[in-house]
Amino acid sequence: MIGHVEYSGGSSWGTSPEQIELKLRNAPEWLKRQAAATTKSYGPPRRIARPPAPAADARRSVGWVAGVVCPGVSVPAYASSDRTRLPEQFTPAAWRSMLRQTQAAEKPIALTWGHGGPVIATTRDLGLVFNVKRNYMGELVGLEFAARLPENELGRRVLEQAKDGLGVSVGYFARRQWHVERDGIGKVRVVDEARMDHVAIVTPASGLSASYPAARCFSGVGQWLACPHGLYARSRSYAYAELTRQAGARV
Repeated sequence: MIGHVEYSGGSSWGTSPEQIELKLRNAPEWLKRQAAATTKSYGPPRRIARPPAPAADARRSVGWVAGVVCPGVSVPAYASSDRTRLPEQFTPAAWRSMLRQTQAAEKPIALTWGHGGPVIATTRDLGLVFNVKRNYMGELVGLEFAARLPENELGRRVLEQAKDGLGVSVGYFARRQWHVERDGIGKVRVVDEARMDHVAIVTPASGLSASYPAARCFSGVGQWLACPHGLYARSRSYAYAELTRQAGARV
């Protein structure tokens, strides 16, 4: 008579001898001997190390905020490099230089609630990520970011106050720049390479506006692992409308 072999969730390298014995307790003797020989030939079961779980604080999130950092032309802004107040524009090469910086992870970049304000997220633990994308028309709209909002008072404040959009400001050091004359604007500072220090959300209480009118971020709820695409889409659409206006076209 052939005995019945019981299965309890399958078998693997991590199966203990006790589990094997339990599963084969009603098996015929010849099958038990074969199982014992096979187990002996492969050696003792190995334990497979599991990756460490994220810290509890990192797992908790109330939502996301995503935006565009420095697209288009800014309002006149002062720069210590040339000691003048001029409209400013970043080139795609400058955006990519800052993106390479975030990918190199030499120095964590922080997203702050206002310049010098509390830190919302950093690139250290991938709570803050950057990218350079094209919009649906194929045009570059600048350096983008997305940040997971922590489950605390600051995270809830950002989620509530940025749902309809807030300005974005960037702290940086120019490494290569020059001046050009643009029709209808005059002299413009062109930044072709830069090192980013931080990105700040312009808080409503400050009464200030972002130097780059096209730089906007939006907040919303979503899954823990991925920023909702709709938040990216809103910031890109906002930037594109402002870039079109700056170019003198009607939207």
